[in-house]
Amino acid sequence: MTLDRAFRLSSILLAATGFASLTLSIPLPFWLLTLAGAAFTVALLRVNPTSGVSGVVQHLRFSALTWNIFLLLAFAGFWIDLLLVAQDLLPAGIHFLVLLLVNKLCNLDQRRDFLHLYAISLITLLASAAMTTQIWYAPFFLVYLVAGVWTLLLYHLLQEREEGVSHHAIGTHSGETHSPLPRITPRFFWTTNAMAAGAFALTVLFFFSIPRVGVGLLQHSHGESLRTTGFSEQVDLGVIGPVKQDPSIVMRVELPDSLGTPSTREPLYLRGVAYNRYDGKSWSNNLPLRRMLTELPQGTFTVRTPGTKPPPQAQALRQEILLEPLDTAVLFGAPLAFAVKGNLLSVQSDLMGSLHLASPSHTRVQYTVYSMPTRLNPAESATTAVLYPEFILQQYLQIPSVSPQIVDLAHRVTQPATSVSQAITLIHRHLLANYRYNLDVPSLQSAHPLEDFLLTRKTGYCEHYATAMVVMLRTLGIPARLVTGFLATEWNEFGGYYTVRQRDAHAWVEVYFPKSGWITIDPTPPAPESIGHTWWQSAGQVMDSGRLHWDRLFVHFSANDQLTVVQGIRESGDAVRTRLSEFLHTLSAQSSATFTQFMSALTRGGIPETALFIILALGVVYAGTLLLRSARNKASQPDVLSPHQRAVVMLYTSMLDCLAQRGIVKSASTTSRELLHQVQERWSEASPAVHALTQLYTQVRFGHAPFTAEDHTVAAGLLRRLQTLDPSTTPARQP
Repeated sequence: MTLDRAFRLSSILLAATGFASLTLSIPLPFWLLTLAGAAFTVALLRVNPTSGVSGVVQHLRFSALTWNIFLLLAFAGFWIDLLLVAQDLLPAGIHFLVLLLVNKLCNLDQRRDFLHLYAISLITLLASAAMTTQIWYAPFFLVYLVAGVWTLLLYHLLQEREEGVSHHAIGTHSGETHSPLPRITPRFFWTTNAMAAGAFALTVLFFFSIPRVGVGLLQHSHGESLRTTGFSEQVDLGVIGPVKQDPSIVMRVELPDSLGTPSTREPLYLRGVAYNRYDGKSWSNNLPLRRMLTELPQGTFTVRTPGTKPPPQAQALRQEILLEPLDTAVLFGAPLAFAVKGNLLSVQSDLMGSLHLASPSHTRVQYTVYSMPTRLNPAESATTAVLYPEFILQQYLQIPSVSPQIVDLAHRVTQPATSVSQAITLIHRHLLANYRYNLDVPSLQSAHPLEDFLLTRKTGYCEHYATAMVVMLRTLGIPARLVTGFLATEWNEFGGYYTVRQRDAHAWVEVYFPKSGWITIDPTPPAPESIGHTWWQSAGQVMDSGRLHWDRLFVHFSANDQLTVVQGIRESGDAVRTRLSEFLHTLSAQSSATFTQFMSALTRGGIPETALFIILALGVVYAGTLLLRSARNKASQPDVLSPHQRAVVMLYTSMLDCLAQRGIVKSASTTSRELLHQVQERWSEASPAVHALTQLYTQVRFGHAPFTAEDHTVAAGLLRRLQTLDPSTTPARQP
C-alpha cells in the first residue's frame, strides 16, 4: 500500500470511528445518517481513483461557492434546530457538527483539510463521551487512539517527503527526479499499534491519577429512565404477567462481606415500599410523610425508625448496589436498612423505613446499604398473647369489609395454634399447600379480587398471596403489612453479584413483634427454575460483569475511590519494603556466617592468609582479562552504517546488479581489485565508471571519507552512464 493511500484510509477511519461512537450515543435523524454515509462513501471512492465509479467520483467536484452556500444553510439550520426543533444546545450542536463532517469529507484536497477533519473527529469523540457512560465507548476510544497514531505518523511522513527531508543521504538534488512513493508494510502498523498501546496505558494512568472534581463539566443526560411497570407506589391486584417476563436489568447487588459459594447463595429480598392500607382492590400508604435523613461524614445517611436505634455497621449486611435509571425515586435494599452511603444529594425516609431520593434519577445510582436482618426472638415464639403498641394497632390492623368466609377460613386454619408465631406458620403453610402460583391469571374486573383468589380461583401471583396472608393475619388481630420490591435469585458467577431484572419484581409480608421488630415472611411458592446455564447465558453474564466493572472503575470513580487506591498502593509498598528489608538482613547475616565459617576452616587447615589473598587476587585479574577481551570483541564488530555509507552501498549494489546483467558476477570471495580486472578484460568500456565507483565505495564505506552532494551527483551520473551502455558491446561470457 502506498504512503498516500494509507494516509487517506487512516484519516477516513479516524473520522468514521468518532462518527460511529456519536451515532450510538444520541439518535440522529435518518436523513443526517444517510448524508453522512454518502460522504464517507465518496471519500473512500476517492482513495484509489482508477476507473469506473471511482474515476467518476474523482472528477465530480463542486466549486468552493457551492460548499460555502452549504455551510451557510447548515449554520441557519443549526439556529432553527436550537430554537424550534431540539431546543437544546447539545443535540443541535451535534447535528451541525455532522454537517461540518460531511462538508470536510467531500473536500479533502489540501493538507489543512485533513487537519480540519481531525479536529472535527476529536470533537465527535468528546461529544459521545459527554452523552454516554456505556462500556461500548471503550473499544471505540481504543480504535480511535490507534487510528490517531497511524494518521499522525503518516501525515508526518508524507509532509517530510513533500518537503524533501526524507532523502536520508544528502537531501534533494536539483534536476533529480522524485522516487516513487514508499509502500507501507505491516511492520509499520505493528510499530504504531505498540505506540498506541503505550499511549492508552498513559491515558489510563492519567485518568486514575488526575484529582476528581465530582461533577463533570459536560455531564448531561438525554436518556429516558427505565419504566418499572412492575413496581409503583400503589399495588393493584391486576396485571403483572407482562412485567414478570421483562428481562431488563434493574440493579446489580454485591455482598462484599458475605461468605459462601454461588451454590449456597440464598435469594436476597430487596425491600422497596411498604403499604398499610387495603381498600379491597389495591394497597396504598397513608403514612406518606417523609423526613430528610441526617448526613454524617463521608456521605452516610442514618435511618432511624420509631422504637429502634442503629446497630454498628460491623454487624450489618453490607450491599453494594448499582441502580439503573428508573421512573421511581425508591432506593432498594435488604430489610431493614439503617444506613445508606453514597454520593447522594439527599435521602428521605418514611415512617415504615422505605428509602427515597428527592426525585427519580436519570443516571445510574451507586450506593451502599447497611441492613440488619430481623429474626424472631425465642422469647416471643411461644407467646400466646402479645401486647402491641398503640401506633402499631392503629396502622396495621385495618381491613375492609371482607367476606365472612375469609374470616372463618383464617380462624379454621389457625385453630390448632397455641401461639402467635404458630398461627403465622399455619397460614403460611396453608397458602403454600392449597394454592397454585400462576403468572398468566387473566385480569378480571372483579369487585372482590381477594375472595376470588382465596375461595374460587385459588391461583394467582405474589401480590395475591401476600394480600391474602396480611388480611388473614389482621382478622386475627396480628399486625402485618405488605411490602414490594425485588427478589434477587440470579447469581453472576463471573462478577460475584446478583443480577436483578424487571421480572424479579416481588411482594411479600412483614409481621410485627414488639421485641423482634418486623419479620419478613414470603407466602408465595417459589417459581420453577431453569435447569443449568447455556453458553449464551454465560456469555451474557461475562458481558454484564464487564459493564459493572466499567461503571465502578471509570464512570463512578470518585475522589474517595482514588484515595482508597492510593492508600492501598502505599500499604502494599510498605509491605514490600518491609519484606525486602527482612530478606536482605537475613541474606547478609547468612553470608557473613558462611564467610566466617569458610575462613575458620581454612585457618584450621594450615593455609596461610597470604596465600588466600594471592588466590583471590589471581581470580580478580583473570575475571578482568575476560571482561577486557569481551569488550575488544564487541569493539571489533562492525558499526551501524551511517546515512552516507548506506547511500554509497546502494550505489555500489546497483553497479553490481548492472554488471551481473551483462554476465560479470561478483562472488563472495572476489575482491574489488579482482572485479576491476574482470571488467577490464570483458567490458573495457565500463572499466572507468566501475573503477571510479569502486574507489568511492571503498573510501566512504571503509575509510569513513566524507560523501558530499557533489560526490553523490557524480556517482549517480557514472551509474546512469554504466546502465545506458550498449549491451551489444558486451563480449560473450567466458567459462
